[in-house]
Amino acid sequence: MEIREASPTHYLLKIESFSLLSESGIDKIESNEFKAGEYKWKMIIYPNGNTHENGSEHISAYLAISGTSSLPPGWEVNVIFTFFVFNQLTDNYLSVRGKMRRFQSIKSLWGLPKFLSHKAFKEASNGYLVDDKCVFGAEIFVVQRQAIGECLSIVKPNGSFKCEWKIRKFSNLDKLWLSEEFTVGGYKWQLKLYPKGEADNKECDIAIYLHSVDSNNFDHHQKLRVNYNINLKNQINGGHRKLSYCNWFSATSRTWGYSSYMPLTQLHDKKKGYLVNDCIVVEVELEVVLKQSVKSLS
Repeated sequence: MEIREASPTHYLLKIESFSLLSESGIDKIESNEFKAGEYKWKMIIYPNGNTHENGSEHISAYLAISGTSSLPPGWEVNVIFTFFVFNQLTDNYLSVRGKMRRFQSIKSLWGLPKFLSHKAFKEASNGYLVDDKCVFGAEIFVVQRQAIGECLSIVKPNGSFKCEWKIRKFSNLDKLWLSEEFTVGGYKWQLKLYPKGEADNKECDIAIYLHSVDSNNFDHHQKLRVNYNINLKNQINGGHRKLSYCNWFSATSRTWGYSSYMPLTQLHDKKKGYLVNDCIVVEVELEVVLKQSVKSLS
């Protein structure tokens, strides 16, 4: 409860001969329509309390939305409302704010069953009831829906891939070898190979990576979880140098793999069988297992 000098912004209801309401059997007062926040409303007062909501020995105050036939299907209006009673002795208002409520077709009325006790209302020194007259008021703040809604979606796309490349004239390769693009799970991929290594492992190890071509255009929510193997084939005995991975590819993590896939000394060892006739065979097995995306809610 608060005391305020300014009168209610949207509606005032003055009642004369308050005591005659009970004598006349009037248990509910419903105002005419008034407008607030582009909607029509009615204020409802129960002088002797709304007994259906345990409001006995109190004055109950409610707000009902009106004119709903002109609203679109599925309408809802979120409102913070405040009820007032005028102190005629001090020329200010006692205000009681309700919680934010959602008005909709299945619940078009909200309020305060125990807005003001009869004891406080009828206490002469409070000035709420003077010469059997009183004034109630209402103020309505419609909360505009401006929040951004999003839907997080995680699905399992179908698609797996297996392919091998024979990279000839390996000794002539300098900085970077790129495979042709291939599509798995609806997305484009590419294999990257640094024949002489890179960064701290330059001239020490061969580096091989899987690169997501499409992720350059992903938003910050989009991700692809991928299981993949990068294999370097042993051309003598048919075996493989096989490394397995499971990573999330995104706009900030477009490339995954191994910067120290194999020492160059091991690769160039003829007995190992990985480099034969200046040719290596690289194989990739890839499966997109999860796709994460976020869409805006309208």
